Amino acid sequence: MNNRRLIVCDRDREYASSLADYIRRNECGYEVEAYTDPKAFAADIGGRDISLLLIQEGFLSDAGALCGDEYPLKAAEVKRCYILTEDRAGAGNEGNAIYKYQSARNLISIIGDDIESRHRISEETRCYQSVRLIGVYSPVNHTLKSTFAMTLGQILAEEKPSLYINLEGYSGLCDLLNIKTEASLLDLMYEYSLHPEDIFNTLFKYTVRMDELNVLIPARSPFELQEVDPSMWVSFLSDLTSSGRFGSIILDISDAVRGALDLMNVCSEIYTPLRKDSFSVAKLKDFTDMLLRCPGGEELDSRIVKLKFPYFEDIDGSLSDLKHSRLSRYIRNEICGERAG
Repeated sequence: MNNRRLIVCDRDREYASSLADYIRRNECGYEVEAYTDPKAFAADIGGRDISLLLIQEGFLSDAGALCGDEYPLKAAEVKRCYILTEDRAGAGNEGNAIYKYQSARNLISIIGDDIESRHRISEETRCYQSVRLIGVYSPVNHTLKSTFAMTLGQILAEEKPSLYINLEGYSGLCDLLNIKTEASLLDLMYEYSLHPEDIFNTLFKYTVRMDELNVLIPARSPFELQEVDPSMWVSFLSDLTSSGRFGSIILDISDAVRGALDLMNVCSEIYTPLRKDSFSVAKLKDFTDMLLRCPGGEELDSRIVKLKFPYFEDIDGSLSDLKHSRLSRYIRNEICGERAG
């Protein structure tokens, strides 16, 4: 069990829940809990170690009064404690009081480095000169394409900041990653079209975390993807790679996006997962024939790495489990190993 515990205490249920959810999405290594009832907090917390406590002003004294205990945390070890105050002027005067109604991003930056992953995009300053822009596409359905792309991204994120961009009409990511915001990839592209020079700050608002991997909030439907001109995707990716903020960018491409071939053309690497049945082989032939009829298609076809996976029986768990699956071992040996060799 994870022994790095972060607890948020605030009587405002929506505030406590939202802050706890934000921290879960943007950090690695903490077990995050939220309490809105001082009595329940005092009853549960005795004897437990707390790595980081964010607690509403007055919440602790109320907990003690309700339990007849002057200091309900006396049996627990709290390594770091911050008081969430509504007094903006008083915040920071005592060193551990922070104004609770500022943005969650600012609040996290005040708390310190240990709450965020070392790969967080908010303060990463290193510029990567050689960025791997990796495309994953298949003309065949049910090939583990997105599972492969996400697993590859998680593996690459172990070494360098990495970004996963899903360009499928129905990605499933909002449910899998518990994304609650109504914003989508279309909103990001609209903001980028207005202020391309501010791409990184715009990107931050539309990025969630899957362990160490940065994940862009996806489109909500194929109709949203169809609204973005292919030239806008190419411009966005060019600015993103030239910024050098990420060592790797994984582009999960589908036919739902306009200009799929344009996107593949700008990728430095392209992987195509396949199946071995007759329909899948025929679909691949149709795709290859189409490429050979397009200007530059022969060169693009020569760069595509076609993958025929063995059977993986252990990929039905959570996304966090993918790094420990047989698929992960396959990627490390057959793909990452090839580059290392």
